[in-house]
Amino acid sequence: MVKRLMSDKDYYLSQANRPLPANKFSQYRGVQKSNNPKKPYRAALRHKGQVFNLGNFADEVEAARVYNKAALAIIGDYALINEIPSDD
Repeated sequence: MVKRLMSDKDYYLSQANRPLPANKFSQYRGVQKSNNPKKPYRAALRHKGQVFNLGNFADEVEAARVYNKAALAIIGDYALINEIPSDD
């Protein structure tokens, strides 16, 4: 494990400012492509060297919501969450 010289808050803020990769599958953080054709979206979270696989989903927004909930529970106040449009 790599020891960081910055606080958790500074680390997560620096992650938020990173540019998105050009070949990104989803517009949401923590949502990746799954090999399951019926549920093509996979939610996963990486924190302090651990990977939390949150499941496969048929809907990209559902996977992003699950990621948000897990990020807040695991990381806490400094978690980077997705901005999801409301269903209003």
